[in-house]
Amino acid sequence: MKQLYNWILGGVLLISIVIAMLIGSTTIAIHDLWQGNTQAWHMLLTYRLPRIIIAVVGGAILGGSGLLLQIVLRNRLIDASILGIMNGTQFVTIGSLVLLPASLNWHVGVGALGGILIMIGWRLFIPQNRLRLQMVLIGIATAMTFQALTNIASEGFGLPLPSLSTVTWADVMQLLIIVVIGLMLLILAWPNLKFYALSAQQVRLLGFNEPRTMWLILIAVGIWTGALTALLGVVFFLGAILPQIARLMAPRTKSQQLLPATMLWGSLLLINADTVARTILAPKELATSAVLLAISGPLFAVMLLKGSRHATT
Repeated sequence: MKQLYNWILGGVLLISIVIAMLIGSTTIAIHDLWQGNTQAWHMLLTYRLPRIIIAVVGGAILGGSGLLLQIVLRNRLIDASILGIMNGTQFVTIGSLVLLPASLNWHVGVGALGGILIMIGWRLFIPQNRLRLQMVLIGIATAMTFQALTNIASEGFGLPLPSLSTVTWADVMQLLIIVVIGLMLLILAWPNLKFYALSAQQVRLLGFNEPRTMWLILIAVGIWTGALTALLGVVFFLGAILPQIARLMAPRTKSQQLLPATMLWGSLLLINADTVARTILAPKELATSAVLLAISGPLFAVMLLKGSRHATT
């Protein structure tokens, strides 16, 4: 049943990809592609396809990163945006562009490096032994502080915030390389993730080296979300919600086994949100992150109401 569920999600994602390829501020007709229309193929390959790839991969990053953070931190109310990681990375990226304008061509790699630095700083300086809602509130306060600093820097130096409307094939290649690096770290940590189904006290009794596995996951999440933030900007709450959607659809499945479904849900939501952002007010384009926030904000409020009943666990 679980495999069928994933196949259904994959099929819907393929349909969404085809729709995203064909519609936008300018519609691409299938018969134009079939007849080899140069202008249609140029638009598809140069502008639309890189954006679609980043939306699919980026959505998978959002979902997978959120689930992995929830597993290793044993907190189902968090993701990289709620902890302030994405906002911190965006501030570091903007600061790097101000100090080193030549790094613009490598802004995805700069974002990945910034994500690692912010994640390490968060792990070292933010107390971990907090109640679930306390960790959420500390993270949101951190995120808002970094967001304010980013807005000041962006407005002060005239730098635009990231958007999918400007992505290129060079950005796609940088993102894919970073995804592979993160996957290598995840493979090293994967066999030990099953221990996080136990309490921290039980894990200590088993002699399991929890910090090593946690660091591998945190660095993988940092490099992924940092790179995505450099391309898309901050996407609030979605990484926390996607694992809950996957759990709702497969309630008896262990958290670790929900990773494929969570990543598929992320890709599905991001690519469709981007399609809506490109088409709903065409030729004017909305920010994809704003469309996602309109979806994820109310859902996160529902999550908090449910999670507050378990805040002391």
